[in-house]
Amino acid sequence: MKKLPCIVALLLGVAFIVFGVSHFVPAVKSLLPAPSAPNGDEAAKLTTAFFSAMIGSGYLGVIKALEVVAGVLLIVKCTRGWGVVLSGALLFNIFFVNVLMKGVWDPVVLILVLAGLYLAWVGRKGFCCLACCGSGECLGTCGCCNQEGSCGTGEKKSGGCCGN
Repeated sequence: MKKLPCIVALLLGVAFIVFGVSHFVPAVKSLLPAPSAPNGDEAAKLTTAFFSAMIGSGYLGVIKALEVVAGVLLIVKCTRGWGVVLSGALLFNIFFVNVLMKGVWDPVVLILVLAGLYLAWVGRKGFCCLACCGSGECLGTCGCCNQEGSCGTGEKKSGGCCGN
């Protein structure tokens, strides 16, 4: 069970990297499953208008670049907290575009959202140290962590970032 968060973070990170890179490398896009079609005529109009605006403005390129960054942050243990924060924002938007705009409950999106929620739940104690330590690992030397080296939970953490 201790390795499960690492496995989930690795899989979610790889998914973000692959989906992000697919925007910039058409060969990768051809290997991925086709996105789910909008549910209904009105949803198709909304989706087409939304993605036309995003692609035309270059905004989708920024989002895809952020997906790649989030994937890398998730894979590296010292930056996993920041990866969960960034990927959480991206997953929130992906989920609601699919549900509210397209009217589709895509199983791939649901699995990614559940993985992100799991990582947020598992790493919840380390989020208090993101601002001052920067890693999400309680180093015991930053001002936000209490004197025992924990994030206010009374638990002792040792080794600092990545167990060093």
